[in-house]
Amino acid sequence: MKTKLIRNDKGIGLLEVLIGMVIIAVGLLGFAPLLVLSVEGNVIARENSDAASLLKEKLEYFEGLDPMPTVPYKEEELNLGGQFTRTTVIEDHATDSLIPEGLYKVDVQVVWADNQSVRRSSSYSTFIVKD
Repeated sequence: MKTKLIRNDKGIGLLEVLIGMVIIAVGLLGFAPLLVLSVEGNVIARENSDAASLLKEKLEYFEGLDPMPTVPYKEEELNLGGQFTRTTVIEDHATDSLIPEGLYKVDVQVVWADNQSVRRSSSYSTFIVKD
């Protein structure tokens, strides 16, 4: 007696392909928020790095300056790098009694607005010995 084997040589049906594509699309959509957060995080990190460079640059300038400017000293620089505002304040014991004699206190602050108009700032303070 002969037996017939039932074989399906038709391949994958259109409905199966469609279901597979929907499953893959839903899986890929799960990565979209991750990608957006990653890009936003990179922008924030770059802005923080740029602000830190502006702070360091100004502090190094005053550390190498001889003589220091007359205190109290205040300087505001606008639109640095297209978006940053840097404010520098120098005081000594004559302007603030909490500052020890023989030292200048240098405060530098950088302010900017990120791409979502959130105001951000970074600041640094140090003391420089009077000559």
